[in-house]
Amino acid sequence: MNKSILNKLLLSRSLYYLAKENAASASGNRLSIACNLLQDSVECFLLALSEYVNAGIGQRTDFDKYFEQINLKIVPRELPFRLRLIALNKLRVNSKHYGLEPAKAELEPLLMTVLEFFNEVTRIDFGREFATISLVDILHDGEAKDLLRQAESAYESQEYGQCLIRCREAVFVRFESRYDAQPFKNRSNTFGLTLGSKVPYFARDQKYIEEYVKEPTDYVIYDHNSIEMVLMKSGVDSVAYWNVWRLTPDVYRKSKDTSWIVKNDLPKLDTEGIRDRAEYVLLATTEMLLAADQNQSRTRSTDYRRFYLTLNRDAVPVYSKASKLSPIEQTTPAGIRKLFCDFSIESLDGSGTFWHITHYEEGANVYGFVHEDEIDN
Repeated sequence: MNKSILNKLLLSRSLYYLAKENAASASGNRLSIACNLLQDSVECFLLALSEYVNAGIGQRTDFDKYFEQINLKIVPRELPFRLRLIALNKLRVNSKHYGLEPAKAELEPLLMTVLEFFNEVTRIDFGREFATISLVDILHDGEAKDLLRQAESAYESQEYGQCLIRCREAVFVRFESRYDAQPFKNRSNTFGLTLGSKVPYFARDQKYIEEYVKEPTDYVIYDHNSIEMVLMKSGVDSVAYWNVWRLTPDVYRKSKDTSWIVKNDLPKLDTEGIRDRAEYVLLATTEMLLAADQNQSRTRSTDYRRFYLTLNRDAVPVYSKASKLSPIEQTTPAGIRKLFCDFSIESLDGSGTFWHITHYEEGANVYGFVHEDEIDN
């Protein structure tokens, strides 16, 4: 399936949900809007299908001819619900050209018909569920994409609870993991822990964690101003993000080497209405990650590499600034002489060159400045 077809199908689905939202209103104007959006949704879907089966529908092709031309390409089958969808088109014509508002009672059954049409045709002709047609294919490779693939598979097999969980895990990997306060637990030395962390400063404290973390998912502590800024810069819809957050159970994972912990949140995993929730969450999560990927693709930076230096002795002083007059924050751990660094710079006091250490490994967190005399040539 090429990107042109994929985009038409996604637009069709978006138009359908906009139609459904407007159809819930008692306002005559909004019912007319719903009717027009629903018809546009069907037409967009048929154009995608026409392109897929090479039916050759042109700009001047009448709507009722769409079915005839596509049916010629899928014989001996025929598209279902033809008469009902042509009736929808007539409602749209009456609404758009003659100002006749559709009745709510005739519009609501058509919403169900259109969704059944989309689901049936998508399963047969595209070989997948309508709800799982997404832009996952063009997401950046990585764990979040893999989790969304699993969410799609869960949806297709009607495991809607698992779909919700996999989506939330993808959100955790891409966004929430930066708000994990667990690394600050039982740490007197927090050098390096702040690198990339979005945990609020008040939560980077052992006493705070002991008092407020009651279960594993409580380790995710939001700074709401921070995450709103992250979402805005990433082009992610803030409303969609918090909708997904409210509709999915909390998850937590200490590291990639540990298993996922899932809060068995009974209201969120209740079977009543879970299919609709899973469908919304799957679509919204995919679109959020795609927006973040597109923003990242526009960002230019150097390729990530790790550089290191070798010390000429143990217990080297690590200064808080590029100056021997600044406080010594720590000394390097015994037996560890190969440390990661990111830059060197002239000192503040004319005492030579300092190297900036950014070394974060289990048992050896070193962050600060080391004088050039301590470096093995």
